[in-house]
Amino acid sequence: MIEVKDEKMIIDGEEVILFGGELHYFRVPKPEWRNRIRQAKEAGLNMISTYIPWGIHEYEEGKIDFSGTSREELDLISFLKIVKEEEMFCLVRPGPYVMAEVIDHGIPTWFIDRYPDAMAKTEEGNIHPTRVVSYMHPTYLAKVQNWYKHICPIIERFQWHHGGPIIMFQLDNEVGMFHWVTNQGDFNSVTLDLFTNYLENKYTLSAFKETFHVEDDRIADFVKTKVRQPQPHYGVALKNELSLFMRAHYRQYIEHLKKLADSEGIQVPYVINIHGFDTVDHLKRGTKYPIGLSQLVEVAKIDGVMAAGDYYIGNIEYDNFVDIVLANAFTKSIQWKEQPLFSAEFQGGSIPDRPRLQPSTFDLTTRLCIANGMNAANYYMFVGGENFGGIGILGRRHEWQAPLTMMGEKRAHYHVIEHLGRMLQVYQQPLASSKPDIHTHLAFYPDYFMTEFSNQFTAEWDESLQQEREANLFNGLAKGLRVNNIVYDGFNLLKDGNINVAEIPSLWVFAHERMDGKVQSKLMDYIEAGGNLVLFPVIPTKDMNGDPCTVLKDYMDVDVKGTEAGGFVQVDDVDNVKIDRMEMYDIQEGAFAWAENEEKSVVAFEKRLGKGKLVMFGISMELDYQYKKEVYKNLAAKIDVKSRFHVESEVDVSARINGRDGMFVFLNNFDEYDKDTTVVYQDNQLFDGKAITIPGKSGLLLPINVQLREDLSIRYGTAEIVELTESDQKLSMVIRRRQSEDEIMLHSKNWRPKQSGNIQVVDMRAEEYHVLIDSPEEYETIEFLPV
Repeated sequence: MIEVKDEKMIIDGEEVILFGGELHYFRVPKPEWRNRIRQAKEAGLNMISTYIPWGIHEYEEGKIDFSGTSREELDLISFLKIVKEEEMFCLVRPGPYVMAEVIDHGIPTWFIDRYPDAMAKTEEGNIHPTRVVSYMHPTYLAKVQNWYKHICPIIERFQWHHGGPIIMFQLDNEVGMFHWVTNQGDFNSVTLDLFTNYLENKYTLSAFKETFHVEDDRIADFVKTKVRQPQPHYGVALKNELSLFMRAHYRQYIEHLKKLADSEGIQVPYVINIHGFDTVDHLKRGTKYPIGLSQLVEVAKIDGVMAAGDYYIGNIEYDNFVDIVLANAFTKSIQWKEQPLFSAEFQGGSIPDRPRLQPSTFDLTTRLCIANGMNAANYYMFVGGENFGGIGILGRRHEWQAPLTMMGEKRAHYHVIEHLGRMLQVYQQPLASSKPDIHTHLAFYPDYFMTEFSNQFTAEWDESLQQEREANLFNGLAKGLRVNNIVYDGFNLLKDGNINVAEIPSLWVFAHERMDGKVQSKLMDYIEAGGNLVLFPVIPTKDMNGDPCTVLKDYMDVDVKGTEAGGFVQVDDVDNVKIDRMEMYDIQEGAFAWAENEEKSVVAFEKRLGKGKLVMFGISMELDYQYKKEVYKNLAAKIDVKSRFHVESEVDVSARINGRDGMFVFLNNFDEYDKDTTVVYQDNQLFDGKAITIPGKSGLLLPINVQLREDLSIRYGTAEIVELTESDQKLSMVIRRRQSEDEIMLHSKNWRPKQSGNIQVVDMRAEEYHVLIDSPEEYETIEFLPV
């Protein structure tokens, strides 16, 4: 039995952290399947994930091979049997789309060539530049139904409840991605008919005319004659409505696929994956990942469908790690509340060999995501392979810098993942049950990332919005909070109903000049009800179509004197703060920031409103100088938000809480040199005040008051436990040493640690033991004897 409950997976009553890897059976020689799966298992993985490409299995229309008759690597049935025999879970991803660097992204080439009317079309009527289908075209859906009728019965009999390995089923792949990367929507007549229905259901004719500033007597006539060539008076409204429609369109498509799979007996949880990380020269960023979240925000509402991110951060650094933090926070804000935070494609490598990914990246990215609450991750790719039969768009090789090469050799980061996997096996149940310790919430406003499409009348504003959100969120405030070890979760501003002040006592909202009136009213009601709101860097004065909307400004009862690009400001007692832009206000009471000009104009203020508080921070700036950390820290203090941790060195520290007094402490060091610090949590010294060394470009996961097994608990430890096994009335604990002298405080009424040459044991009190490890070896084994 599989349950998705309380942000974790429960399989046959056991709480499980899914730790998987992508292995494409169709790219690995069949005789090597079992060996690769065993290598993945040896790395601590408990799940194998694979695409099942429609275009490869149905190589000609009506000719489908799942048993390997045309090529043995297509013997899917044998592959699933081996996964089961090796006692691994399995995530299957049967498309229709798989991308996966295969020709036509998994859709059969014969379909694209034979049925051009089913392709997405440009405004001019040409086939979409990526040759993506029109998702709801009846010809396409009929062929998908036939594909599902063949593939789903195989998946059905290998589901977990039938004794098979399959625990999840992914519906399609990165839906909407092709439209975003090309700035090209779908103008197929079928899609435009659906757009007409959408508009007719949403608007009365009079409301439609008012919104679009047109005089058409029929909405259908407007769509037929004016959508392909927008004009200035309705260009903005059209762009917005097309994006809002596509959200519903993607949902309709995924619901259709789910219905097809349901009818074929699929009962395991469904998954959809979300795109958006991109490459900036040799670096990778997640600043555009929320575009994918915005596109699929309606899909994430489908019952029984889990949203999962595709995370490709490149080499993680101090300067981009917050992209992962924001991806986690924003994904969680839109996902089904019961599901675990999940990355279905968690960077296990990279398509080209540039950038060259360092082992430290896999270590830190994994640690950071687990710290953020991730309970399911699937390394993509985990196994390199070969594009047999010319199936690949990038040639024969599909190495992907994967932990295992196409020949099965282990790259350096295989051992990093192996360490993490072994550790997760030790901590699995208590870690799966723990929750991140959250200090505040950061708003996710999907409409601010509705920039996958632009036309000539919206491009300038869209570009401005993109620059502002990257500067003020990713490179500014979101980073400023996190480097002060203020841990935040995300909150979706489009979520139905009011914001619950008891659950969200403080909220940070990035604002641009445009904000929907309903959202402005929601924020006003939040403050009235007792919420603490930080709004930055401007007060919105228009709705999303650019029409006047001053709900928040009127509520604040403040006038904007003007704006100024560049310059310096003083914020509290931090002077000469370099900024990008400032908004100046006609107010003195509550002011705490001023322009360093002759007028000393107020650029930030705080104000009590209703039962709550508003902090208006009218300053646009990035965290490009270290002194600005203090600005963000002081800003948080104005709404009684501060980190629960105190450390002496600049390390990222956070916790997952387990029970009443148990916790896992995560210490991450994004710099290349070692750092030492004591750790204080809510004014209590952890680790008995011992200074902890966090190695350069690495991290530590340290338990405090955690039950390791029924008869053994750990009060604290400075080393990471990677194995805990019992045999022949002996218990063994393998640790990885990171300190000059490691300490572990244990409690057990059944077991006593055994002293040896490098291991000293001090009896503290009844059933409690202080173990000191001083050894030149990286790994040490502590033996226990029964009491």
